[in-house]
Amino acid sequence: MRKMNWFVCSAILSVVVATAGTALAQPTIDGNASVADGYALLSTQNTDTQFGDATLPDLLASGGGSEIDQVFGKIENGRLYMVIAGNLETNFNKMQIFIDSVAGGVSTIDGDAFTPGDNNVPNGFDSFCCGGFPANGGNLDNTGGLNKIDGMTFDAGFQADYALAFSHGKETVGAPSPINPVNFYAVNAHYADLTQGTAGNVVAAGIQIGPQGNNRVMRVSPADFENDFDVDGADFLRWQQNAGTVDAGGGEVPLQSGNADQDSDVDADDLAIWQSRYATDRLVTDQSFAPFNGGPQTSDLLFGSILPGLSQGELIDQNYALSLDGGCSADSTDGGGGCAVPELEFVLPVDSDDASNALNHRSFDNSVVDLRLAIDNSNNAGVGGDGGVNNYADPTTGNPGDVTTGIEFSIPLDQIGNPAALADVKILAFVNSSGYDFSANQYSGTGVLQGNLGGDGSGGFTGDFAGVDLSTVAGDQFVTLAVPALSAVGAVPEPTTAVMLLLGSLGLLTRRRS
Repeated sequence: MRKMNWFVCSAILSVVVATAGTALAQPTIDGNASVADGYALLSTQNTDTQFGDATLPDLLASGGGSEIDQVFGKIENGRLYMVIAGNLETNFNKMQIFIDSVAGGVSTIDGDAFTPGDNNVPNGFDSFCCGGFPANGGNLDNTGGLNKIDGMTFDAGFQADYALAFSHGKETVGAPSPINPVNFYAVNAHYADLTQGTAGNVVAAGIQIGPQGNNRVMRVSPADFENDFDVDGADFLRWQQNAGTVDAGGGEVPLQSGNADQDSDVDADDLAIWQSRYATDRLVTDQSFAPFNGGPQTSDLLFGSILPGLSQGELIDQNYALSLDGGCSADSTDGGGGCAVPELEFVLPVDSDDASNALNHRSFDNSVVDLRLAIDNSNNAGVGGDGGVNNYADPTTGNPGDVTTGIEFSIPLDQIGNPAALADVKILAFVNSSGYDFSANQYSGTGVLQGNLGGDGSGGFTGDFAGVDLSTVAGDQFVTLAVPALSAVGAVPEPTTAVMLLLGSLGLLTRRRS
């Protein structure tokens, strides 16, 4: 009998070890639903986008266009993982997420700040987005992004408990400089708890400044016109060939034309910068890099130095900026002096002495929510989008089923209400405008097979989404994941711990049998 028990126990041990190893295979937060991540496909788009079609296969700059091609999800080790595959245009369009994870919730958003008293969403969500400094300031239009979605009605089977939003675009920070402007692309993340009504927690969580969730800065030397990682005579020749070039519209002449100071012309100031950088390589302290929409694919050539102490998919917030790795000064009135890279100043707290927030700080803090995020904006396939020529009621003839890159995020289950084991978590994703006040036709789930849902046409703050009623659209515009049994009790133990626990149990069984 003892021999038989040993074989049985060995078999059980093998299964448990294999299961523990599988459960611990967490997705890599890199903006891609790769096969190794083990994602489940939850929906594939049927509707061509009316928010422009992405054309540039660049990791950051999409070349215009926002779309949702596929939605992938997974719940593992106490976290929700999602990939919204497609593109997010670098004009601050929003990837809007609502989550239904606990009993109750919001069926129709009432965020009208002009008639307070019955509102059911908190103010201050992404409050810097829409002219909103200070958050909750005197102008009621500035109360936040959720207020702009006033009037939206969800599907009959969906009641929103939590909200997330991600946007992407060119940011600036600190005092402007004609030689070294601090401008860069960043993806930012926001969270709100809707279960407490207007008292719900609102968090500006943080940013990513490199694509694919990596911890590298994007850099180009302001005199490396050829983008070959050094400043030499070839760059001078490029300046010489383009000297005198002027952008008649006052926009930026491309850096590649010899425009070192990134203004509207190529002139002697640019030559002086080339002379000061001659025979040098690009450095982490060189100017930030903002790729041009519609330009050549360059982002993958511009990975600079690693930001120390920052893990894959981790958001940059004030806690990182003020750490020894981030190096920023706690006295933000000095412009974040000491920051390892100038972009980090952007996430610092708004200083009480900077009444107009001229330094453009954003007070990001991810310490509670622990969001993780990545974007890979390189998709130029998927659904079509031809400026409204399409009959959007006809299913797309594109290839959305081939797209696996886009926005990937992860959030702990305890930040979405700790849904019970085997409970359903429903996720609604759609593309919203840069001001949170106009819905695209790009939705998760069944899709909408119509043009942009827009709003009610008022163009004002109140009721912009009053005409967006998903309960009248065929099918469900949300996707569903079931919480695994182990996720409800927190993270799965490390494999070694799991094995030791099992061995201890087997020891007890052996003693009892003896």
